[in-house]
Amino acid sequence: MVSRTDNGPGAAAEGFRLIALDIDDTLLGLDKRLAPRDVEAVRRCRAAGIEVILATGRTRLTTMPVARQIADDLPMICTTGGVTYDGTGRVLRRLTLPLDLARFMLQEMRASGVRVRADAADTIYYTEQPADTRYAPPGIVVPDVADRLPAPPDQLVVWGEDACRWVIRHFAYLEGQVQLLVLPSFDAPRVVHILHPQATKGQALADYCRERGIDRRQVLAVGDSLNDFSLLSFAGTGVAMGHSEPLLHLVADVVLKEGETVADALEAWVLSPQGPGPRA
Repeated sequence: MVSRTDNGPGAAAEGFRLIALDIDDTLLGLDKRLAPRDVEAVRRCRAAGIEVILATGRTRLTTMPVARQIADDLPMICTTGGVTYDGTGRVLRRLTLPLDLARFMLQEMRASGVRVRADAADTIYYTEQPADTRYAPPGIVVPDVADRLPAPPDQLVVWGEDACRWVIRHFAYLEGQVQLLVLPSFDAPRVVHILHPQATKGQALADYCRERGIDRRQVLAVGDSLNDFSLLSFAGTGVAMGHSEPLLHLVADVVLKEGETVADALEAWVLSPQGPGPRA
């Protein structure tokens, strides 16, 4: 069963209307697989008239194989909040980096030998072929992408601790113009996503709900990483996975036990006739 944090009870709403789910290490298990029980729980929510949206750091291209295991028409928040799609694939919201600023940053990284990935115009560009392609989405290698970037990018991505520390050291002064999303933490950086300052899962979810007339109290969100911090903060009921970053517990109403999955949260809070229901 799930456990509560001490964030306090909230006013109930008229039932849940929307469920927002992170993908990696949340909807997908730590083994990167989607369990049949979790698929069934999500489908039951949809059958009950509750909308489900995926909220992920992935691009749409790499989100679709997961989404299609559940349904063909799932809306999704991709690129950590940079791009929101409806169930048909139509772009509802897109926040990009200014083209001149992105080119400047790419030129600076090229001069310092920092490998980088740029997502622009629904294409992924790499300045060098990633050494480990198992975790790198399909893309094309364009060493001089700084000069050939075709459109304002959704994000720039840098990986490897040394490269991440270089980016933090040299671009932190651009705070306000760009967002440096450092994962898993500034103490042990492995990946830095360079994004529009308002490209967060929480802000994207807030905009989505506002357009659809959904009260935040009617939203349940589940996540595990620091890029889910704003997602759980916005949701009336925020659920943190049992293996999640401890900092995430600050904005969670519920922390699952180790080994519990999305299905446990949905069955306890949404699908159970005696379930707790929404919180503020």
